[in-house]
Amino acid sequence: MDYLRRPLERLTGCDTRRKTARARLKAAKNADREQYLALVDDYIDLAQTYLHGSATESSEQRIATMTRLFTGIWQNLPYAERLSDVEYMLSQALIASAPAASSAPSPDARLGKLRQLPPQARFALLAYHSLNWSIHWLTLALRIKAPALHQLLCQARCEICAVSWDSLAVEEQDCLVAISATLEQSPNLQTNQALHQKSQAYPRIMRIKAQWLELRPELVELRLRNSLSPSARQHLLANLRRSTRAHAMQQPALVDRIINSVQFSRHDAIQVG
Repeated sequence: MDYLRRPLERLTGCDTRRKTARARLKAAKNADREQYLALVDDYIDLAQTYLHGSATESSEQRIATMTRLFTGIWQNLPYAERLSDVEYMLSQALIASAPAASSAPSPDARLGKLRQLPPQARFALLAYHSLNWSIHWLTLALRIKAPALHQLLCQARCEICAVSWDSLAVEEQDCLVAISATLEQSPNLQTNQALHQKSQAYPRIMRIKAQWLELRPELVELRLRNSLSPSARQHLLANLRRSTRAHAMQQPALVDRIINSVQFSRHDAIQVG
């Protein structure tokens, strides 16, 4: 039933939250540090979950990494014209900071599999399943088309569930990509019936789908189990308050702002490591 609620939630409460986030971005671009900290607070869980899902670090190390990350975004904030520009900087900085794959042992089997995913697939999977980002937000943050994103998510889900994507026939892969798309959309009886009939020709497709449906609550639990404590979160925000005072915003040239209003491409690389 959770998948039935998600499209409605994204059309109501999530739109309200993004409207608030856009207002905070507008104020933060005028050097309002408190509004920037309020904006950042919405992305701390994603950054913490991604960093934890990428490498073994202490809480202090992750706080230091996130301080550098969000300080870098603060410095580049005037380049951002849209909320998705901020999310693009966030995603690219996190992806660039992570190892391509980690074989570090983990007592959690899911976490071990997660760390073996390519960084972009790891980000997409965690943002979508753990943080409830929509496909639309992710396509903007990662700058990829929806069909490519669904295939990326399908491959990541299969790897996490110990199913080799390459072992699937092309028809099975196409069926799973179609199933992935229906998980994001409002229920459509006709579409679902047609997809169900198509899936009957491939017995393991339904088993894989069942594993997918079990995956999301496990990833949400992983996020909740490894989230920052209230005191650690306040420590991070205090670090950022000091860091944003010490680091001035960059002021983009007019030509950069014009180009970014069409396609966000002019900003400095954010160094996290």
